[in-house]
Amino acid sequence: MKIENSYSNVVYNLKQKPDKNIQKYDFTSAQDILDLNLAGKRRDISFGANPVKAVKDYLKFLQVSRFVKNLETYLNAQPNHEKLHFRNLSMEYLEGIQYGIKVFKGLSMKDIQYLSENLHVIAVKRGCNNMCGYCYADAKPSKREMSWEDFTTITRGFKTLRKRLGSLPPLFGESLPTSREPIYRTTELFYDSDCMNLSIKDKKGRIYDMRDLVTEVYESIGRKSCFDTSGWNPDNKAMQERAEKYAEYFSKPENMDKLEAFNLSFNPFNASYVAGVKALRTNDFDKYVRLRGKFTDRIANAIYTFTPLMKQDNFNILVRCFGLQSEHATHFNFEAMLGLTQEVLKKVEGLYKKDLEGCQKYVKSQADIDTYIKLIRKKTERISTGLNSSGRMKQFIETFKIKDSTLQNHTETTKLMYKELQTEGRYHRHLALRLIDTDGRVYHMDYARFFPTGIQLNIKDKTPTPKLANLRENCPVTKEIINREETHHAISDFL
Repeated sequence: MKIENSYSNVVYNLKQKPDKNIQKYDFTSAQDILDLNLAGKRRDISFGANPVKAVKDYLKFLQVSRFVKNLETYLNAQPNHEKLHFRNLSMEYLEGIQYGIKVFKGLSMKDIQYLSENLHVIAVKRGCNNMCGYCYADAKPSKREMSWEDFTTITRGFKTLRKRLGSLPPLFGESLPTSREPIYRTTELFYDSDCMNLSIKDKKGRIYDMRDLVTEVYESIGRKSCFDTSGWNPDNKAMQERAEKYAEYFSKPENMDKLEAFNLSFNPFNASYVAGVKALRTNDFDKYVRLRGKFTDRIANAIYTFTPLMKQDNFNILVRCFGLQSEHATHFNFEAMLGLTQEVLKKVEGLYKKDLEGCQKYVKSQADIDTYIKLIRKKTERISTGLNSSGRMKQFIETFKIKDSTLQNHTETTKLMYKELQTEGRYHRHLALRLIDTDGRVYHMDYARFFPTGIQLNIKDKTPTPKLANLRENCPVTKEIINREETHHAISDFL
């Protein structure tokens, strides 16, 4: 595949090593001079402390920009161009296109391509106060969060890069097939946080919540997010007001379209319910009833508050528990979950009837109540028993002496998977995701395992974050793994 650059008469052949003349550039165009003169005024470009090097880098940027435009023209003319993926392009030809983008300072295009493809999480805040018994992230309370400025440095850095890449294949791997590896179409804003508690501040103290965060991700990097919560204390007025604002905001289709899913998690691993079951083991039945009621009140209130979202397909109530085959899981299995579901439904119906008799905020008639209860039944009828033993679940299993042969034990498979990662390269079919932590560090992940990469984005606050659960520090994703040539993704397979 050859592309002729009309400005410098350099011929590029993507099937061969770059011609040595690729480093040369004929600086004669009046438009180039104008670009150079304006460079110091552009927000994402700066000459820095070394003007000689900066000018050289900028000229390289102009050269690569010309190449990208010609590449766009060429690829768009090919019959199967939609089958081409960003990973198929040789990053050495695009090196320099990231010039002046602050967040990518010090990173090569190979690094950027790696951290971008399947970028599943930008963890803007770390930690959670819910202390659920089943938490794959082993989340604990923490005050660690990004500033709004650091967050937007990341998102707008990607926005600038995407604009420079034009109509080349998507940077985040959206067009990749999913048969060989899990490709996620979302970039979420949490790893071990509940979205109801997720907000960050700018340097002036202004608060930005999930409405602002998902909008920034959607508009800057073109990705949808997810909203996940396990509810909140109904007596917490500030949290209740926030939930009602979310319900109103995401009830509008143009706002809900920014989300892949809005999920309410409903499972018997809530801290109050677990404490109740422990009380029952000591024959304190009254305490069990009180704590169980506290839990079902929490879920019923959350469902009632999210009534404006109930008719939308991407509003989900995620029900999860142990299966009936699990031993010693009496209060945490399928049968127990059915009982909890019926109790919650009864309480939600009571809230609707109270609403109908009062201000009629959500329902205007008994028919409305019947419609919503039917929807809730449908959204809670599917119960998942797909659990694993990572995070806090390991201790939970030991505490209650639960035995379940179907539990996924990731500890035993980590060494094998890391060996495969070293052999196959970073496109390992099970370990395909990337996470950017609040300090800008990038991790290779599949939720049950995190591998360090040594890549860190250039943001202001690089204060170390709380250690990720299931972090395999002795299993680094090295430059060798990141830079391995993937011959099975050759561009000639598609053009």
